[in-house]
Amino acid sequence: MEIVDPRGQVETHDSGLAPRIRHSAGGLQLGFLVNEQTRHQGPDFYGYTLALEEALRERVEIAEVVRVCKPLLSRPAEPPQLEELRHVQGVINGLAK
Repeated sequence: MEIVDPRGQVETHDSGLAPRIRHSAGGLQLGFLVNEQTRHQGPDFYGYTLALEEALRERVEIAEVVRVCKPLLSRPAEPPQLEELRHVQGVINGLAK
């Protein structure tokens, strides 16, 4: 059996994990890139972000949380959506489907 990737030839990069975010005075600026704002079926990642934020606030000082919701799960985030996250120190993106 041959498995064909619909993306064509895919380059792989072995860059390892992202570095840990250093705590800053005044708190962390955190972003969530949410695949769908409303739950049509399957996991509710928007709801997970609320629980993650609460858990993180118990561990670290958070100054700001920015949630950006993609209009469609199957499409990449649009440049204006990514621009909204440019100023935060870290972004959590859920692949919960």
